[in-house]
Formats: sequence, C-alpha cells, structure tokens
Amino acid sequence: MIVLALLASILAAGVALTMLILAHGRPEDDRGGPRADMVRYFGLAAVAALVCGAMNALETAGGGVGAAAGGNAANLLAPGLLWAGARRLNGRRAIGAVSTGAGAILMFGLTFLVALEDATLLKTAGLVVFGALGALECARRPLGDLRAARLLSWTLGVYAAYNLVRLAAAAIFGPGVLTSPGPVSAESTAAASAVAIVLVSAGAVLMGRQLDDAPAPGTRAHDRGALRRQAVRLLSAHATVRATLVRVPEIDLIRAAHTVERGEVMLKTVGEALEDALPGTVTGMPARDTVFSVAAATVDAAEVERTVRRAFARRMPSIDYDDVPDLCFEHYLIMDVDDLSLLMESRRLRPRQGHPGGA
Repeated sequence: MIVLALLASILAAGVALTMLILAHGRPEDDRGGPRADMVRYFGLAAVAALVCGAMNALETAGGGVGAAAGGNAANLLAPGLLWAGARRLNGRRAIGAVSTGAGAILMFGLTFLVALEDATLLKTAGLVVFGALGALECARRPLGDLRAARLLSWTLGVYAAYNLVRLAAAAIFGPGVLTSPGPVSAESTAAASAVAIVLVSAGAVLMGRQLDDAPAPGTRAHDRGALRRQAVRLLSAHATVRATLVRVPEIDLIRAAHTVERGEVMLKTVGEALEDALPGTVTGMPARDTVFSVAAATVDAAEVERTVRRAFARRMPSIDYDDVPDLCFEHYLIMDVDDLSLLMESRRLRPRQGHPGGA
C-alpha cells in the first residue's frame, strides 16, 4: 500500500512539473515577468516533491537513514518553495528561498542525529509551518486577488491542518501512530500529498494564465524581446540588418576600483552612445557586459565605431568619470531573426572576451 501511495505522489509531481513547464508557453527567448517567477519557484517545488517521493520509496526498499534524510529535506523544500514563490509574486523581500533552504539543510542533518520517529515529527512540524505560511502568502494581496491563488491558499491551509492533526495524534498516542495503519499513517500521508500536489499544480496552471509574462523593462529578457522585435521590423524592409556588439574590456576593473553600480552606469552609457551614433536603433544588454544594437546596415562598420567612440567620450563628464575606457566592437550581418536569437544566446552562455568578429 505504501508503495502505491508513493508512486501516486511521484506521478502527481511529475505531471505537475510538466504542466508548469507547458504553462509558460512562450516559444521566444524573451520570456519573463511574474509568470516566469511562478514557473521557476513552483517548478522547483515540483522537483522537490519528485525527489521526496523517490527518496521515500528508496527508504521503504531499505535505503536507510540517508534516503530518509534526503526525503525529509525534499519534503520541506516543496511547500517552502511554494511559500517563497508566493512572496516573490507579492513583491516581498526574498527571504523565503533562504529560509526554506536553511530549513531543508537543517532537517537533512537532524535526521542523522535523532531517531527516525523524532525526525518525522520535526519534519511534520516544518510542513505545518511552511504550509501555513504559504496559505497566508497566497491569500495576501496582490496575489490573493487572483482566483487561482485562493485554491492554492485553501490547499496549503488544509495540508498544514492535516499535518497539525498528525502532530496532535503523535502527542496523544505516541510517535508510533504515524507509522501504524490509520488516517495519519505514512500511507495516508503519501496519498494526501498526491492530492495536494494535484490541486496545487491545477491552481498554478490557472494562475499562470492570469499572470503577465511580459518581462519588466531593464531586464535581460525585456532587452532580448526588444531587439528581436526591432530585427523583425527592419528585416521587413531590408534584406539584412547589422547587429553591433560593444563591450568595455575594463569593466571588471571599473567595478573593482569603484562600485558595481558605476560599472552598470558605464554600460548604460555605451547604450546611449550607440543611440546617439545610430538614430532609430534599438539597444539592450541581453547578455552580461555586452551591449547589443540592431540597426539597418546602411553605415560602414568603421564609421559606426568612430561615431560611437566620440559619442561615448562626450558622455564621460556627465557621469563624472575622468578617463575614457576603450570599447571593443563586433559586427554581424543578420538575415533572419533566429540568427539574432542564436547570437544573443551564444553571448549569454559564453561571454567572449576581446574577440573581434562578424561580417
């Protein structure tokens, strides 16, 4: 019976993870926004539920304390990440993920130090705490205004109450009641977890349809989308467009000698210089420390570099910087928007240092 219940919870978690990935549903590379945050946190919670079910099945098969410790830690991560994700969607301080991770690590270690029955009690208490916190956070505005959030809140609240009943039963009848057949047994808990996973995944998918997936301005996802849209517009009138990539080789030294914020201002100034030199261009930073510009290929690349360097130098006094850092350019002729996507992705995965290139 316990094996069937564990398999049900594993299957539910797998289905939940698949549904969350499909819920994002945007094929382009400019996805982002609240929906992406929800998929990230809730997807990790589904992964944790999968690991928990697998570790519990391994423990049942004789995996020992190690399997129990992994299952207990993953079990806490699942509702904890739901709480952390709800905090993120409510725009609150990002202490949820840190607290959840710390609790899971603590639970993992304690499982080796105390009896397994006591570890189960500690884990159950953690589930009560994280379930209640998640229920309250899902009910908090602005997330609580979404109809799907109410389903999540009720599900997490009932799940927390169920685990509270398990704690009360253990306090009255002893810890052995949690491993004996009955409504608070391991089998019943696994079945209840499977039902909770199904309800949470359904609520998450409904919530994903209500959340915006447009990334916020200033983020890399937003810049990727803006550059792609500019390429589509230009390619409708021209056979090719030019993607100009500009880096500041000294950017790490600037950050070390001044501040990280000064480095970001320097990169923003590069973008402004590109806009001065190429009127009508769209600039962005879709990859770390690399400023992209997409414009019609009507001006010679060498002339573009000279004009940008002059515009960049003129802006140094306005940001209170005495020196004029060198700039490194790369030029590419783009004939399809997918080429631009691949170029941005290559810089995101492998930022190149000091390589001229292009066509």
